[in-house]
Amino acid sequence: MTTARSHLLRLAPAGILLMVALVVFLQPGREPLDAAPQTLQCADLARGCTTRLGDREVALGITGELKVLQPFELWVRAEGARKVQARFTMEGMDMGFNLYTLRPDQKGVFRGRVTLPVCVSGRRDWVMTLEIDGRRLAVPFVTEL
Repeated sequence: MTTARSHLLRLAPAGILLMVALVVFLQPGREPLDAAPQTLQCADLARGCTTRLGDREVALGITGELKVLQPFELWVRAEGARKVQARFTMEGMDMGFNLYTLRPDQKGVFRGRVTLPVCVSGRRDWVMTLEIDGRRLAVPFVTEL
């Protein structure tokens, strides 16, 4: 009996970790980690764009000029969102760690100040991937000269 009890006590932490992982990764509305993000073609980020992401309407845009090394504000309005992050990448190019966690203002609009690095090859084509409560939205854009 003592051997069986000690064996169960050794397995308990692994069981608890498995249950936590299942709760976190099997939440309703959460995409699998390898799922391709939905893409939004936004002609003018300064004017803003709106789309549906799952069952939620999402509006997004920027304030300021879309230039490298010059800060601009990114804003996202997503009713009922708890967590909004933005990652900035270039296709086939390592641009370093460009992840921003946006914070809600008094009206519930998520905001963050973003500064993009210069690409040594001179490219200006970016992809902003928003993650809103586990769902991803890819927004390609080009920076100004």
